[in-house]
Amino acid sequence: MREPMPDTLVRLARPGDFGPAVLEATGGNPSWWRTVLENESNRRTARIAAGTTLPMADGRVLVLLHITAMRQDDQIFPTLVHELVHAVQMSRPRTAADALARNRHHLGIERQSRRWLADHSASIGRDEEEAYRIEHLLAS
Repeated sequence: MREPMPDTLVRLARPGDFGPAVLEATGGNPSWWRTVLENESNRRTARIAAGTTLPMADGRVLVLLHITAMRQDDQIFPTLVHELVHAVQMSRPRTAADALARNRHHLGIERQSRRWLADHSASIGRDEEEAYRIEHLLAS
């Protein structure tokens, strides 16, 4: 990875903080129904995820760490490394814009085609693989 680290905010969060953070990072005005659905989806994700990385509309990156999901102290460093790798990935061309577009799509603010969503899902998989590889190298 030779990309620069963008301005990054790291927050400790509970599952209920994930949904509002996505709304804050995305910008725009989703309908109340989409907001409720997305908040619940993010709350369910937060129960199993130790963290998430979100591009913000202003160009910064927000890293949320679900601190209570990390039961042992030895989980904190690998999770932080993993999420910071995602933060660096956001400085790549189109990565942050595409992630923001995906979030805006799920909130009903801006529509994306099924093909675009499938392509973006594949790129998320590649980014996850890279993050796990680097996490393993640095945190093992």
